[in-house]
Order: sequence, then structure tokens, then C-alpha cells
Amino acid sequence: MHVLNQLPFLKILFPFIGGIALTILWPVPGGYSGTVLLSLVLILIILAFRDKDLNLNSWMGFIISLIFLCLGSLLTHYKDPQNHKYNLRKAGLDGVYLIRVSEIPQIKAGSVKIKSLVLAKISGNRETKIINETVLLYFSKKIKIPEPGDELIINCGFQTIPEPENPFQFDYKWFLKCQGIYYRTFLNDPKDVLTTEYNGSSLLEKFSNKGIRYLHKIFTKSIQDKTILGVTESLIFGYKDDLQEEITDAYAKTGTLHVLAVSGLHVAIVFLMLSRFLWFMDKWRYGTVKKTILILIAIWGYCLITGMAPSIIRAGIMISLLVVGKAINRDANTFNIISVSAFIILCINPWWLVNIGFQLSFAAVIGIVYLGEYLLKVWTPTNWLSRQIWEILIITVCAQIATFPISIYYFHQFPNYFLISNLIIIPLTSIILYTGIGMAIFYKVPVLFKIFTWLTIKLTGICNGIVIYITGLPYSITDGIKLNIIQIILIYICIPCFVYWVFKVNRKGMIWGLGSITLIIGISFCDKITLQKESSVNFFNIPYQNAIIITDGRKCVLISDDPNNKKQMYYVKGWLVQKRLWPIYRRYDFKQIMNKSKIESMDLNINKGILNFKGLILNLSTDSHYTGKTDIRYILPEQYNWNELKQCNPAEKIFIGNGKKRKTELKIKNRLSEKHICVIMHINAVGYTIVNPFN
Repeated sequence: MHVLNQLPFLKILFPFIGGIALTILWPVPGGYSGTVLLSLVLILIILAFRDKDLNLNSWMGFIISLIFLCLGSLLTHYKDPQNHKYNLRKAGLDGVYLIRVSEIPQIKAGSVKIKSLVLAKISGNRETKIINETVLLYFSKKIKIPEPGDELIINCGFQTIPEPENPFQFDYKWFLKCQGIYYRTFLNDPKDVLTTEYNGSSLLEKFSNKGIRYLHKIFTKSIQDKTILGVTESLIFGYKDDLQEEITDAYAKTGTLHVLAVSGLHVAIVFLMLSRFLWFMDKWRYGTVKKTILILIAIWGYCLITGMAPSIIRAGIMISLLVVGKAINRDANTFNIISVSAFIILCINPWWLVNIGFQLSFAAVIGIVYLGEYLLKVWTPTNWLSRQIWEILIITVCAQIATFPISIYYFHQFPNYFLISNLIIIPLTSIILYTGIGMAIFYKVPVLFKIFTWLTIKLTGICNGIVIYITGLPYSITDGIKLNIIQIILIYICIPCFVYWVFKVNRKGMIWGLGSITLIIGISFCDKITLQKESSVNFFNIPYQNAIIITDGRKCVLISDDPNNKKQMYYVKGWLVQKRLWPIYRRYDFKQIMNKSKIESMDLNINKGILNFKGLILNLSTDSHYTGKTDIRYILPEQYNWNELKQCNPAEKIFIGNGKKRKTELKIKNRLSEKHICVIMHINAVGYTIVNPFN
């Protein structure tokens, strides 16, 4: 209670976050939160005017907490476009719409992705229905790419975002829902798009978009190496269209991916750079105030130029409050400032609470502030260089400790060499940020521009080389880690308990910490024992590809067209991690099982296209000439023969694979009855059970 008295804003932040989380998980109460909120405010007013002799402090504190809980619920409810009085679903998903391009279009391999705001639906009688809902547009490359803020009239039909087609696959529908996006459409014909020649961008949006294009032009002309160009643009102003997948994957595996996303680290570097360059202003009269104003202008100018993405807005608000708080009162509690910034950010958009970037950024800041206070006292360096290295090391360790549970929960991996990589990469990227800003400032000064460009290219090349080298080291990453929500909570209980035990020498911290670790291990052990009893044959729905996974609960075998295809892992890895089967034990392509005999452990026999697994006989080839009775036949679209299928055993279950002839495959599915299509079979001690996905 004493701690909460020192952090008064936490008292309202916790119930506010509780209201947001409650409405996201259970949307129904959100519609009634406004009425409850009004009632609670009236009760609070009545209590405030009651006799002061009555001890109402505890009751008023409880009611205030409920008020902020309802406020969080109300804001979350009304931020969801599905709850608006006018939305796309109510107006109709087919017709002619007036839209405004919200962001810079992203050029993909086969199309252009454009995040847009549907302003209104235009009816045949020239009536309009106001909508104001964000959607995703995919333009064919033969359609002229619009500019941010351009207003267009489009003729289209919107579709809902599809659900994941495989268990534990990344839920893109939920990801977009958290951004308020429920619909998308594909535009192929230029006749369906009419430009109004009106741009509805605000002055700040125009400044931001022009700033990004200006910087993109400078760096594209100056840097020829595409790998270096992509990293430099991403690092300095958050432009990711030129960033290559291989280098992104390398930074992720070394735990340094955060440097490629303009975030709190970049804003903090800009702040530190300005603070050091403007040190002389502290000696002026009102110099601290003037210095603070200049820093705030520079920070928000940088935020504007980098596109005002949610991560930038969060970082800008947090750094601004820290700067102002320290300028007004140097003894201001940092946790109070963090709480205020979190409250403001969530008031802007409550759905940012479930944004991974929001969670990681606040966890990192809290970890640095809380743990850094203790770790910095462990050793006091005597010279400047050792002090800089020690501070970077402490920041890296604190941020990693605070964020690794969230990272593991979402990404299921841990970079083992994060200390080494961050210790090298953070100082390097800080210098690259300075030289990159120098390129932008001195673009019109040839001599200085060439110097800054040369430094940026060389340093970025060194940075990329170090990251790739560390990625190639043995055991650079621990992959396939599975943790549930309860285990994550227990880890976050465990961290402060051990800090309390080590630095406060208190046995209670040790007991609670060891108890938390015991529960985490116990949950994992029980989970693994349960999963090891599950045997199954699983058919995954992958566009234009085939993938079958056979598992006995301990090991698994993947059979597919291209077993080493990374894109294929996007569809199957989530399931493998959840079942604790990552990494894959054996991989085969369909040609191998057609032409060779394979006998593996786990009671699995593969012989010329016939798979026998715990008594289940699966025919994977129309050319196997197998005369015995099979339980199921899996036929590749390139191999099927409809005349043979018509003559197959009625008791035999048939599944047509996802090959390149997808349209033909769909026609066949329509001609086969649903009972002849099998997707997943679970095998147990009794036998196997067919699970029909169409029920």
C-alpha cells in the first residue's frame, strides 16, 4: 500500500487496463459500460457532498476504480468500428465507395497493399451513407498507385478477413481486428477506380509523407547495395519496403530486430544526442526550459518524418513526458511518468493494449528503470569507455529480462547470444543513426554529404556482417519454446522476487521465486506428458502445396512437395510448437515416398506410397498398385484420375491435395460428398477417429 501511495496514477491505470482487457476478451459488457459509468459518477458526487465525518475514503477509492474500469471498457467498445452507428456492414459490402488512402502504399510481389479509410457509400440516387471505417485494398499493378491522402471512388465488393485455415496458425484476422480492420477487397480493373484529384491529408500528414519520400529519395540515390539500403532506411526513418527477408530474419535470431523498427530506442538516441549537443543552454537564464522546448520540437519532428506509426507515437509521448517531468521536478517518480504515458496512449487507442510493440516497449522501459537501479550499483566503472560499455550491457540485460517472456510467448524463440550482439549492434546503430541524420541534413553540401554517406554504408555493412556471423554460430537460437499465459505470469512474479531476494537479502523473495519456478516446470511437465499420448495424421491446408505430418506424440515426420520451404513453415510451425514437436524429426517429399521404401521409428512404415501407421493404411499414390484395402487415399491434383475415383471403395475416405491445379481440385471437391473428405485423424488405443471439418 505504501508503494501505491507513492505511485498514485497506478491506482487508476490498473482498473483502466482491466476494463480494456475485459471488453477485448468479452465484448458484450462494453455496450452497457456507459450507463454504469454515469451511475457511478452520480454516486461519487453524492458521496462527495455527504457529511465529512463519515469514513468514506475506502468506498470512494473503490468507486473511482470502478469508474476507470468502465471508462476503459467504454473507450474500447466505441473504438471498435463494428459498434459504430454507421459502419461498412450496415451500409452493405457491395457497391460504390468514396475512400481516402491512409498510409503510403506498400508494393508487394503481385499487388499493391493500401490501408484506406472508407468515407461513405454512394448510392444510385446520389445519396451517401457516412461510414468512416478502415479497410485493406489490394490494387493490381496496372492501376495507378495513389498518394497518401488521395480520395478515390471505387466500385468493389468487400470480403471479411478469413480465419486461419490451420490450427495454431498466425491469426491474421485477429491481428487486423486489433487495428479496427474487418474487410478487404481486390481491385484488378482500372475502370473500377476513379481519382477525384482531391487530397484530404492534414498539414501534419502531408509534412510526414513528404519527409518520408524525401529521405527515401536521398538514400535510394546514394546507396546501391539493396541489403545496406533496406537496413539503413528501416533503422533511420522506419521505411521497410526495401528491407530483405533474409536480413530481417538474421536480426531477429540475434535479438537485435528492435533496431530495425523506429521505436523508443531511436527516439531516446535523438534525445540523448540533442541533450549533449545543447549542454551549454543549461548555463543560460531559463536555459533548461528553452532546451526542453527545443528537444520536444526535435523529437516530434523526428516522429513526423518517420511516419507517426503507433510505435513512434508511443515513444514520443513517453520520452516527452519523461523530459517534461524531469525538467519540472527532478525528483519525479519515473514509474508515475510511465503510468501517465500508458494512460494517454491507451486513451488514444485502447486496442494498442494487445499490440506486441506496445507490450514490449513498456516492458523494456519498466525493466530498465526497475532492474537498472539495482544492477548499476553492482559495479562503478572508473573510466569513460568502461562506463559506456557497462551502461549498454545493463540496459541490454534489463530490457531482455523484462521482455523475454513476451517474446517467447509470441515468437517461441530466444536469442542465446543477445548480450554479445546487442553490446556490439546498439552502439553501431547509434552511430549509423547519427551519420544517417547527417546525410539528410547535409544533402546539399557535397563534401559533408559524401563523408556521411561513406560512413553510413561502411558501418551498416559491418553491422550486417556481424549479425550474419553471430546467426551462423552454433546454438545461436533456442527455437520452438512453448509457454502459456499462466507460465508468463509466473515468470513476471519470479523476476521481482529474485531481485528482492538478491539485493534485499530477503528469504521471502527466494521462497516465492522458487515456488514460481516449480509451478512453471510442473505445468510444462504435465503438458508434455499429455501431448506425448497423442498420435495423429494431419493434413494441412496450404495454398498450392501439400503437407502431411505424422506424429506419435514424441517425434514427427513431414511429407510435402518441398519439405525445406520456409513459407510452408508459416502454416505448420504453430501447430508443431504447440504439440512440442519442433524441430521436425524427419522430412520427405512426395517423390521419395513414391519411389523408395522407408521404415522409421514411431511405428511408421512407408513403402512405395503406402503409409502404415499404427494400423492405419494411407494410400499416397495412385501409382502404387496396392490391391489391399486402405483407410484413406490422399491424391495429388497432378495425379488424380476421376474415373478411378468413381470406382473406389465407398468406405474409403478420399482427400484431394492442395496442388497447383487448385480450380480443378475445387470442382472435384464439389462432386465428392462431404463424408469422403478427411482433414485430420486422431489415433488412439482403440483405433482412429475421423474429424469432419465441415460439421
